[in-house]
Amino acid sequence: MGERTSAENSWLPPPGAGESASDPSGGAAGEIPAARARVSPKAPLEEAGRLMLIGWEGQETEEILSLLEDFRPAGFVFFKRNYPGSPQKLREQIAEVNLRAAKLLKRKLLWALDQEGGTVTRLFLPETTLPSAGEMGALAAREGLGALEGLCYRVGLALRELGFNFNLAPVLDVRAEDGSYIGSRSFSADPQECARAGAAFARGFSRAGLLCCGKHFPGLGPSMLDPHLDLPVVSQNVQVHYDRDGLPFRELIAQGIPAVMTTHVLHRALDGVLPATFSEGILALLKKDYGFKGLVLTDDLEMGALSGIFNADQSAVEAVKAGHDLVLVCRRRENIQKARDGLARAIAEFAISPRRSREAQLRLTRALKFGEGRRGAASP
Repeated sequence: MGERTSAENSWLPPPGAGESASDPSGGAAGEIPAARARVSPKAPLEEAGRLMLIGWEGQETEEILSLLEDFRPAGFVFFKRNYPGSPQKLREQIAEVNLRAAKLLKRKLLWALDQEGGTVTRLFLPETTLPSAGEMGALAAREGLGALEGLCYRVGLALRELGFNFNLAPVLDVRAEDGSYIGSRSFSADPQECARAGAAFARGFSRAGLLCCGKHFPGLGPSMLDPHLDLPVVSQNVQVHYDRDGLPFRELIAQGIPAVMTTHVLHRALDGVLPATFSEGILALLKKDYGFKGLVLTDDLEMGALSGIFNADQSAVEAVKAGHDLVLVCRRRENIQKARDGLARAIAEFAISPRRSREAQLRLTRALKFGEGRRGAASP
């Protein structure tokens, strides 16, 4: 993909977005201090909550408010099971929780969902439903990238009007020619086509005021296993990864995608011991080699791929230590509790360094500022 002009890159965050003129911990703007005092027993709990994006079981506002009060997360992840029965009820529910968060936390929340299209659609309303990524890739090839961008912009506006500000998409996995688990969730078997379609998808949603998240780094395309059920193992060499599965991520990072989600995959050439979720080496590849400076998320820590590796509290701690800024625990309250408590202990005991925690908070702040800055952006 060629270099884009500043006008074409209007979906990118402004330089320094989310950084204040001075840092309350005593450092300069954007600087991450090497150490800081933790002044009260509640501080690690509050800090731990901001490292989490959590789900809920049912459809009642009271459940979400209880989770907000008890765990004080960075935000919430919506699933099909959570739909309260009408768009109006959903809008009112999100607004009520936001109002409570403003009073309790003095900060905004992320409201996320996986609205990829096709089989991964969390909100089935006429104005919020997309075709599969494979069909959108074909649309872009047939009618141009503008058609795909416009479609995503319109769906993004509908989601934003309901209160969502974070779409956990696009999928940037490159579908294997001989078949793979990812199937129609991928735009194409061609990495350049995946990059072009993924960028158009992200531009559309970003112009509507939603954050987007490229996933699943370092790539699920070569795998036949579903990480919801088991741990995929990828055996491709580093050069194949760079040329094929890494290419869409590098392209969208260059264009300013604000968030990337990793996946629970054991990539033998990149880290032969640990899944990407816990791999400092794979996170270093993303941040240092590929130059990503945005928000890094785990996939859901309750997925079957991680069973037998770590429990919920260990998984959350190891993921943050590896370099993730947010961990996802998408359903069970007991696992949310274990993850939050594990993070709080690690913060209090400096197993998670103040520098690592502060870096995560700065990336979250920048992401939230970016989302607010895109609200009301002009239609493509």
